[in-house]
Amino acid sequence: MKRHMFFAVPLFTLLLAARSAGGVEVPVVDRIVIEETEEAKALTERKESSYAKTVITKKELEELGGQTAADVLRRLPRIFFSGPPATNKDVRMAGLDKEFQNVLINGNRPPGGGEKREFALDRIPVEDIERIEVLKNPTAAYDSDAVAGIVNIVLKEPPKTQSLSASVSLNYNDLADRFGEKAAASYGDKKGPLGFTIGGVRNREYRGKDKSATDTSKNEREAETEIVRTTTTSANLRLSYEIGENDKITFSPYLTKQSEAKDKVKTVFNLATGAAKNRNNEKEDKDNTLQGYGLEWEHRFRSGSSLKTAASFSENKEDKDKVTAQFTGAGLTFSKNVFENEVKTDRDMVLSADYKTLVSGPFNTEHVLSTGAKYRDKDRDVEKLVYEINSSGAYKLNSTPDDSYSVREKITAFYVMDEASVSDKLVITPGLRVEITDGEYATSGGRQASGDFTDWNPSLHALYKLGGGLQARGSIARTIGRPPFKEKVPTRSVKADKVEEGNPDLSASKSINYEASVEKFVGKTGVVALGAFYKDIDGMIEKKEIGTDTLTGLPVVKPVNVSEAVVKGIEIEAKSGLGFVGLKDFTVNANYSLLDSEVIDPNTGIKRRAKDQPKSVANVVLRYENKGAGLSASVGVNYIGEKIDDSDPTKPRKVEQPFTQWDASFKKSLYKGASVFGSGVNLFAEKKENSDGIKTELEEVGRTFLLGLRYDI
Repeated sequence: MKRHMFFAVPLFTLLLAARSAGGVEVPVVDRIVIEETEEAKALTERKESSYAKTVITKKELEELGGQTAADVLRRLPRIFFSGPPATNKDVRMAGLDKEFQNVLINGNRPPGGGEKREFALDRIPVEDIERIEVLKNPTAAYDSDAVAGIVNIVLKEPPKTQSLSASVSLNYNDLADRFGEKAAASYGDKKGPLGFTIGGVRNREYRGKDKSATDTSKNEREAETEIVRTTTTSANLRLSYEIGENDKITFSPYLTKQSEAKDKVKTVFNLATGAAKNRNNEKEDKDNTLQGYGLEWEHRFRSGSSLKTAASFSENKEDKDKVTAQFTGAGLTFSKNVFENEVKTDRDMVLSADYKTLVSGPFNTEHVLSTGAKYRDKDRDVEKLVYEINSSGAYKLNSTPDDSYSVREKITAFYVMDEASVSDKLVITPGLRVEITDGEYATSGGRQASGDFTDWNPSLHALYKLGGGLQARGSIARTIGRPPFKEKVPTRSVKADKVEEGNPDLSASKSINYEASVEKFVGKTGVVALGAFYKDIDGMIEKKEIGTDTLTGLPVVKPVNVSEAVVKGIEIEAKSGLGFVGLKDFTVNANYSLLDSEVIDPNTGIKRRAKDQPKSVANVVLRYENKGAGLSASVGVNYIGEKIDDSDPTKPRKVEQPFTQWDASFKKSLYKGASVFGSGVNLFAEKKENSDGIKTELEEVGRTFLLGLRYDI
């Protein structure tokens, strides 16, 4: 009953509209009308798409002051990022955890090194990006592992005419009190059948972090300071060659390397006396290198059909070295050094073929039929070594053979989909995607296992144009959330109070996603939208006590597919020029998402909210553009509502207070393509605060400023 009420208004609108649909002249469903600006083109694409899609253009990426894809995505409905304040790495849509997101680069999921299959979006500089597409509910043409949604980053494409862009800038973080620098350049052109673009970015930036925590139950106060130097280097090349009128070959290599050098000091004091109890000095160096190579051939038949085949290879290598010096006692006497080295290597090979054709159906209907196949071969190897040397020089090995492991997964997918224009107002898109997963898992200690599963994932999207720029959308799709890598590996770890094991029999979580919305498009760049979503997730993975270990007598805990969850929300979005109130050079872009969830704990049966899901997310961006003066500027506010974590019934409920971040940016044209630009992030140095009634934490990262020069032709 609650589900029906939740969707009553938007679904009733959609069904009522569908009832009145007639059989009249049929449009081409994927037609995009050419408008005069990038923003107008993006909005037209959103309007005409047979499935819900939001497009972020190069202009928005440049003007909103962000330095990475993550900085811009956080301004969209239902999206936020985990981590310290003003630090955007792992995308979170609808409040779901990292393993439920799907980040793509040029349509394929890149290997990223994360245990939960996540990819940190701060690794892709905005200068490398042509556009970003966000899908809240995928069609059958996309990978099914997208319970929360899909973020597809399209790297720069060859321009139609000569294009050159170069920039240099300085950045400064007041908490780290250090300057960084950035240089970026790209050049592209089209010479007859050959088109190309080549570019590169090198960015070094510093971030400081101060964190304090007070724990009355332990009579302790923790003080933590951290400075991180991040250096990101990328190179992007794209070549396209047209063979006659019907064939096109594209070659797309991409390289990005991100190096982090972290210095952290954590000191614990006696809360009553203020005397130091212990201190850890931590130094960590981490290199993340991603290289990818894609080759694509597209053939267009005279009938209007098209065939696209593609092959790609990508590799991500993460190398982390960390040493922690531990000091204990009132005099903070050196105790030991703990050394950790971890190397993660992920390789993906992808082969795919997609065929699309136009077909006239009965009752004057027109169809765009699509079918395709995709094969993905994934290898993951993790080598981990942890040891310590105490003050006397004694050596102790802390890691076990089960800490190093390998994963081999082969995923074969087939899909069929129909974009059917039932009338000039109604388009429906049914589809079915089948994904077959076959995996092998092993530890360096010799434990081996295999597991496989098959998922049948149907979907249905509907678009109804009510006229006057008003339209309604509805969709239902079955999606999956693949298990974290290590939870599938047959590990065994004996601890003081339990035995923890991996589970190769884990299957993917399954979700039925419902989406509905009503959109009103105003002019070429304005839109107002009201939407709702409901995700019914089954087989979520939770750790559960499953019995007693025969060797040790301890309880055995392992991850199993047992939990159920419902994630739902309502969101409103508005984008409009303010000329109707006399502010013809101003545009406002605002959205508000109200989020809720219900998870059934497998150990206690207690219903609780999903961990780390905020109650609401809101954004307002006010943009100013005066073309005559060559000036554009924006001021934005990002709000993340209260988060509640009561996932562990043995511990007090943890509450994270709302967080508000203010940002600003500007760009001023100088002379013949030259311009100056700048931005400020977290202008009021907002802090993140959370408490469980016993322990209170306060975290801050300060402000970051950027100023630079740019040249475009």
